Amino acid sequence: MIRAFIFDLDGTLVETELLKAQAYAAVSQTLLGLDAPDERAIDVYRRIVGATDETAARAMVDELGLASAMHESEEEPWQTLIRLQAKRYRSDFASGDGLRSVVYHHAIDLLRDQAASEMAVAVATSSQTEAADRVTEEIGISDLLDVLVGRDQVINGKPDPEIYLKTAELLRVSPDEVIVIEDSATGLEAAVRAGMRCIAIASAFSGDGLRTQTLLQQEYCVYQAENLTGVVQRLLVEAG
Repeated sequence: MIRAFIFDLDGTLVETELLKAQAYAAVSQTLLGLDAPDERAIDVYRRIVGATDETAARAMVDELGLASAMHESEEEPWQTLIRLQAKRYRSDFASGDGLRSVVYHHAIDLLRDQAASEMAVAVATSSQTEAADRVTEEIGISDLLDVLVGRDQVINGKPDPEIYLKTAELLRVSPDEVIVIEDSATGLEAAVRAGMRCIAIASAFSGDGLRTQTLLQQEYCVYQAENLTGVVQRLLVEAG
């Protein structure tokens, strides 16, 4: 019997992945003295969507050649990049209106419906807790959540299952009583490894990765928003 739904945040409930990628592109433009945002950053981010901030930043530094532009910093280049990207993201991209303009309404509606049915509802995200708190507040779902677990509350990020197991523990449910709603192959791997049922909803960034992954049957991957309700109902019936 299903007692809880755990939602990923970025790319699942709101398309912050696009905003974060755009922030990386803007920072790269500044660091490299380009005339326009660095579109290569968008491509790198699309390939590793769902990974931790450290993984994303290390890939950006390596593939965009950013280390030489940050040689005077006492931090590691990837640490400096995370700081610069986070500042640019907050100032230029993650405003209230900006966030609300990229909400995935079908996923938000599912969260609201499950909360209204007295199902336990949580968010487990690779974002830092403070940032996730602000996003959920801006898009109007913070009051619906029983638990919110950010990357800083666990040792290992996705695809390690730790964040989903911790969230289930806080909800006082077992893994087989949970349905996870994810958007990326990295995230669904974490859910599957946690022993949880999972539905993956393709986002603007994650569709290609979902089509090629082999951990989750394609019947539980949603590529058209209108199909989400039927997939959820079928999984609830299968779970008894």
